[in-house]
This record gives sequence, structure tokens and C-alpha cells, in this order.
Amino acid sequence: MNNKLFRRSITAVAVASTLSFPALAQDNTADQNNIEKIEVTGSRLSRTSMETPVPVTTIGREDIVQTGAINVAQVLNMSPVAIAGSDQSNSAFSTTTVGLNTTELRNLGAARTLVLLNGKRFVSGVDPSTGYAVDLNAIPTAMIERIEILKSASSAVYGSDAVAGVVNIITRKDFDGVEINAQAGISGEHDRQTQNLNLTTGKNWDDGNAWLSFGIDNDEGLRSTAREFSAVDRAVLLDENGNEYVGEVFSSFPPQGRITTENNSYDGDGTPYSGGFNRASARQLVTPLERRYVAAEIRQNLTSDLNVFGSVHWNSAETQGSTMEPTPFNIGEDLWMNHRVEQPIDGLSVYSPLVPDLLRQNLLAEGVDNLNQTKFVRRMSEFGVRSTDVTRDTLRLATGFTYNINYNWTWDSYMTWGRTNQEQLNGGQVNTDRARLALDVIEDENGNLVCASPIARMQGCVPLNLFGENTVSQEAVNYVSTPAKATGTAEQFVVQSVISGDLPVELAGGFVGVAGGLEYREEKGTYSPGDLAQTGASSTNRSEPTDGSYNTKDIFVETRLPVLMNLSFDLAARYSKHSVTGSATTWNIGTEYEPFDGFKLRASAATAIRTPNISDLYSGAGETFTTITDPCLDVTATTPGDIAQNCRSIASVNNRIQADGVFDLTQAEIQGTGGMVGGNPNVQEETADTYSLGAIWQINDSLSATVDYYDITVEDAIAITGRSTVLQRCYSVSPENFDATCNEQVFRSSDGVLVDVDSSSSNENIISTSGVDLELNYNTSIADGQFSADLIWNYTDEYNIESIYDGSVETYEGEVTMPNHRANLNLGYALGDVSFSWRMRYWDSSKDSMNGYNYNFTNNAPLEEFNNVGSVTYHDISARYFMSENYEFTVGVRNAFDKQPPILPQGTVSGGTGINTASEAYDATGRYYFAGVTVTF
Repeated sequence: MNNKLFRRSITAVAVASTLSFPALAQDNTADQNNIEKIEVTGSRLSRTSMETPVPVTTIGREDIVQTGAINVAQVLNMSPVAIAGSDQSNSAFSTTTVGLNTTELRNLGAARTLVLLNGKRFVSGVDPSTGYAVDLNAIPTAMIERIEILKSASSAVYGSDAVAGVVNIITRKDFDGVEINAQAGISGEHDRQTQNLNLTTGKNWDDGNAWLSFGIDNDEGLRSTAREFSAVDRAVLLDENGNEYVGEVFSSFPPQGRITTENNSYDGDGTPYSGGFNRASARQLVTPLERRYVAAEIRQNLTSDLNVFGSVHWNSAETQGSTMEPTPFNIGEDLWMNHRVEQPIDGLSVYSPLVPDLLRQNLLAEGVDNLNQTKFVRRMSEFGVRSTDVTRDTLRLATGFTYNINYNWTWDSYMTWGRTNQEQLNGGQVNTDRARLALDVIEDENGNLVCASPIARMQGCVPLNLFGENTVSQEAVNYVSTPAKATGTAEQFVVQSVISGDLPVELAGGFVGVAGGLEYREEKGTYSPGDLAQTGASSTNRSEPTDGSYNTKDIFVETRLPVLMNLSFDLAARYSKHSVTGSATTWNIGTEYEPFDGFKLRASAATAIRTPNISDLYSGAGETFTTITDPCLDVTATTPGDIAQNCRSIASVNNRIQADGVFDLTQAEIQGTGGMVGGNPNVQEETADTYSLGAIWQINDSLSATVDYYDITVEDAIAITGRSTVLQRCYSVSPENFDATCNEQVFRSSDGVLVDVDSSSSNENIISTSGVDLELNYNTSIADGQFSADLIWNYTDEYNIESIYDGSVETYEGEVTMPNHRANLNLGYALGDVSFSWRMRYWDSSKDSMNGYNYNFTNNAPLEEFNNVGSVTYHDISARYFMSENYEFTVGVRNAFDKQPPILPQGTVSGGTGINTASEAYDATGRYYFAGVTVTF
């Protein structure tokens, strides 16, 4: 473990790794009986080489060290084979996923990428109301030996969720000695400081090993104002000649308040409206993250044939101080519900003592005597920013044994249990019930303004003055503000037992290998959004609790048929019985053929499934106000068709048509439609068909290559049904079958306006993607040193989503997060005690939207010039120095030339809220320096 020459030799080969090592052809002249059999990701059969019929990319420990990354998600997402699902930037505007770091393969989503730890499942780190994915924050990089990425479906081997592939994170074993790692980093702008400190100690003895690792990581994050591209809210606008440009835009919810009538807009004090609010001033470009972790493992040979192990893993990831702009408060909707109920609450008379004289005079001059007749909005700056403090604690236990039945057969069994607890505290929220009481004021006998309700006064109620900037007193803040606390748990239990070995059946290429086993898995999840959020008495959206569980029982078998010395087949099948969705069968078929020494062809075909998770099935419904399209819009008394006839059958809609000649809506009515979106216990599993075809070529002793074509089709893909789609499906039926409530999902007010449209998850789409992976590795000796050059390249040829409902197909390949080309090129050189690495990461030019879903803020037309995004290349440089047997130093710089990210502002599809770019694709931090030291003894 501490051998200096061994470490140097590894560095010489791996220093320029592109985060990839292709499986190379083996020397067929070797005595197969003397080669130790190993188990690789993608198979439960032991074999004599790293080769499999499906492509596997390996990220070694050296790669992790060279990137200077303290988070495994960053290592994975810098590679062309993966992309971030959630990261510390694109989740910054979320209150439930903030701080999460997840990964996905083939752009198919984190839920379709199975993440394993040492070949075993790991508990989800996402709150069960939101989704299902392993939070990579829970697996510290200091523990990792290597990462194997299986780039093909493998449900027959690993069960549900392995649709896009498998990420198998393998931890260090057989550690002997003490190792201390320390690293610090800072950006070229002298911010986003990171610190990492880890200690690992272990001991080998004759028949066992034990190790313990603990440490702390800290990432201080970045405010949006720390970078020019994200310092201000931006959007694409049109100049007087119709040309697009990126300009600053401000929120129409200002701290001074805005009261809008049919003809004018006023500040809260009654003066003409003076302008909006820069939301970016309070947002995060990168959320801060601190992690503490402890892990330990022990392995012991009880006899020469029986080995047992036990491991414990604890991690705490905290996001403290993540902020968003102060609460945008719509007094009309949030308090008086003037677009939510047929008989709105009375509102506030212009004669209220709280209303300034100038505002009162202006409103009376326009015939307005109640604020409920206006649009009254305000930024609640006195309540402070909306803060989100989240702590995710993960505890995982694993134990099992390996029993060598004889020289040929092995019995492996294990049990894992994991639990993630999430505690979340959101600040800056408003208690709407108390806000109503605090707006209802009278003068007491001394001429002072007090709350009208004596009971409310006894509970601390004081007047809430919303008419102007900084007009809310601290006493009012104390009375009206409310902390919003949410808690959630995700729990997983897995038991598996496998017997593997060689049958007494010998083919031309060797004995037939077989493995078979049983697996039981149980998943549980709960989420409680807090009392006020559940009742809708808070300024945050109303949310219902989540509570659900399911289990699955699996039987699986796998075999390897060495038909000839140069031809073999791998077969696998799994039968699963899910407690909710029922039974399903999946299979894999793979083949390898070596027509001549050093050149091998491989192909595979497989079916895969993703059974619905707790979120898909049982997520409590949450409130949403996303804009929808009313199918009755523009319908007249003579408009033909089933939709128009169904609209006219609704009295409130028809009354409006008769009065106005057409069913038309104001902008406020269009934007005022709420609704609830949640899980659906009737969702069924997704199914996928996948194919791959490739070749491995050891061209000479210095140069090797792999190339693989892949094709994946996911049917019955689970998604939240769009609320506009709910309406379209409901209103498109023949009139005799029309239900105006759309099965209790739709509610209209007495004037025909859509008040609520609810939706849920369902089997909605068919997803198809295909492409090519290429890997080249070159190594040679130059001037007493070792030079290496490696290339990994991905070409995405197709990515389509087809609607099951209407057969419409939308194309996405070539968009920002799925460009046609991604590549890494690494150059490295190792000489004596020193090694150097230069990594170039290429992201192809792309379009923000291939389907016209983006828009400018002037006339809402799809973007043209700013729909095009240029290619980006990042350069990362690092160096390592072995000072002595016990000291190793690493220095490096990521994004060495400080390449700035493309601006993707509001109105774009790819741009993240508050960051004005796409952090999944582009570096939001800029040039970044790091330095570390490893001490062993």
C-alpha cells in the first residue's frame, strides 16, 4: 500500500487518463489456470480478464487525485460518459433538492442510472416527495479506489433502475498503515474556497484486514453576485430594430410594493411605480456544502473457505446559508384569494388607516375603493432572504460472507440497510393567517393603530404596513414570519444470496460458468412539509405529506458459454415480483468474438425495467402555478369541433361567450391557475430495449482502441403529466363522454376562469437515444519518462421523446445538455518523482432548444440568434511530486484559461434559475487552483 515504486508505476500509466481505461485484449498464450478470476461490473460471473460483452469505463484513484475534486459527482460529470442530474448550482433555487449532487448516464435521468457501492445498492439521498437518486455527497472521494461505469442496461444482473447503465463505486480495501490527505482550493477570483482533510488507517493480518476512515470537506460556495454573468437577472430582449440582445430584467415584486389598476401602477406610497427588484442579488451561484464522514470495514477469514465482512458508513452533508430573494408576496392571491375562490375575501378598503393618503386619492380617482380590485404585490425584504438550511444524514450498514464450497463453487450472501434523514429549515416565510389579522387595523383610544382582533392582539399581533419600502416593523416581522420546517426519510433494506461456479460441462473454449441467486429489496419513504405548508397557511406553496413503501422479490441466473476459444456468449435473466406493479422478466444476451489476436468484437442486447419509486407512486401533491393553456380560449358561439362544444356545455364559459362574443382571458386570469401535482399509485413500470455493438483493438504495444455503438428505447417512461395535457385529453373527447371536472382534476370559477388543474405522474412517453463511444489509449517511453495520450469521445446521434398520447415526437440531440459531441483529451508525462497532466474537455456547439420552447421577453417569440450556443473547451493542468517514500504533493488548476460560461438567461430552456448558464455543461466558477498533500506512515 505504501510502496513508492508501485505508486510511481501506476502514475506513469494513469497520469493522463481521460477518466477512462478501455478493456484491453489479453494474451491468449497465458496459462488460464494460473490467472486469478475476478468479478467485474456487469456480471456476477468471475472471469479471467476485465473484458465484458458490454462497454465498461473505469475511473481510477489517480484520476480523482489529478482533478483536485473533493466530490465524486464532479469527477463523474467531467467525463463525457456522464452528466450532472442535480448539482450545487442547478439546485440552488430549489428548497427540496438544494445541495444535492447526482449523476446520470445517456441523459436518461438519475432515476434510470443505478449507483452501486462495491456492487451493492445504496440508499437514495433525495426526499421521497421529490424523486429517487443516490446523493453522491454521501460517498467521500477519500474512500474510493476506482469507479466502474457500465454503459449499458443491466436489469437482468442488478434489477430495476439499471436502464441507462450502472455506476459502481468501489472503495479501498486491504489498507495497511496510516494515510493523511489534506487539500485546499481557491478560485482565481479569490473565492469559493474549499478544504478537505481525511485520515485513513488500517491493518492487515494473516487472515483479515480492518480499516477506518474519517474526514471533513467544506465548499464555501458562491453568491450569484460574485460573477458578472450571474450578478443581475438577465433575459433576451429585442431592440427597436427587432434584434436580440441580452438585457437586465427586474422582478415586478419590489420592496416598496406595487399596486396596479387597469390604467396605472403605483409604489406602495402612492407615487408612480419606480422599478423592480434584482433577484440575483440574493441568490446562490454555487450552494455551500460541508460534509463529515466516518467509514469502517473489517474482513476476516473464519476458516480457509469462509470469509465474513462488515462495514458501516455514516455521512452528514449540510447546506447552510443557501439563500434566495425575499418572499414575493401577492397580497391579492395569497391573502384575499381573488383568483382562487368564487367569493374572494373582502380585501382592504382604501379607507384603511394603513393606506397612504396619496395612494387613496389616486385609487379613488380611478373608481377603486378596495385593494382587492387591484393587483397588489410586494417583496417582503424586511423578513430577510428566503434561506434554506438542509442536513442530510446517511447511515449504511452492510454485512455478509463468502463461502468457497469447493475449488470451483462459491456462495456469496450479504445484507445492507441504509437510511437517509433530511431535515430542512426554510426562513423568510410569511404566515398568511396572521398577515390577514395584521392588515385589519383600527385606531385605539390613544390614536394608535392596533390589530382589530383583541384575541390577535393578545397573541402579539401588530399592524403590518406593506405600503412602502422598509415600512414593516420588526414587531410585525416577529408576529407574521414563520419558520418552515420539513423532514423526510428514505430507507432501504436488501438481502441477496448468490451461488456461482463452473458446471461440469466443457465446451471448446472452456467450462460453462453459471451464477444464480435470490434477492429481496424493500424501499420506504416519508416526507412531512410542516403544518403550515400542508394547510396552505404559509407564503410557500401548499404541500401534502408523503408516506409509502414497496418491496420486490427477485430470482436471477447468469451463464457464460465459451463456445470456442475465440467465441463466447453471456446470458442472463431475472424474474421480479413487485408488490405494487406485479411481475416482470428481464434478460441480457452478450457475445465476444476474437477473429485474430488483439482484435475483439462484442455485441449485446437486453431488456430493462424501472419500477416506479416512492415519489412516482406516493408523493404528496404539491401546489403549482405554472402557466397552462385553456382549451376554451378564443372559443366563440360558432367554433366547430368537440373541444368547442364541450366548452360551451359549461355554463360559466358559455355565459362569458354570450356576453363577450368569445371566451377571452386577461393576463392575470391566465397566470392565476393553480393546482396540485403528485404521485399516482396506478403508475406501472418502464421497460427498455437496449443494444450495443463494438470492438476492442490492441493495435500495438503502445496503442489501443475501443468503439461501441449503443441504442436505447424506453417505453412507458414515467413522467408528470403536463396540466395542459390533462385539459387537452379531457376536452378532446366526444361531448357525450365529457366530464367538466375531468375526473375531479379541474375546477372553474363562476366566471369560467380555471382556478385549479391537478395532475400526477403516469406512463407518458417513449424515449429513444443512440450514439457512439470511442476510446483511444497511447503510451510510450520518451527521454527516460513515460508519455501517455488518451481520448474519450461520445457522439449522440439521436435523442427523441414520443408522446404515447398523440404520437408527437420531439428531438433533443444537439441541445445544450446533450450536444452531439463531447470529448476529453489527456496528455501526460511522468519522469522520476514528478508527473504532469494536461486534460482538455470539449463541449460541442449546441442549441438552447430544438423545439422552440424558449422565448424573448419583448414579444415572447422563440429565440433565434441566442438559441445558438458556441462550443467550449476547458483546460485542466496538474502536477504531482513524490518528495520521499512518505510524502506526495499535488498542485493543479482547473479551467486554466478562465473560460467564461455562455450566458443562458431567463426565457432559455437550459439556463438555471438565478445562474444565467447551464452548470451541467459549463464551468460556473472560473479558473480554480488547488494544492494537496498525502502523508503515509
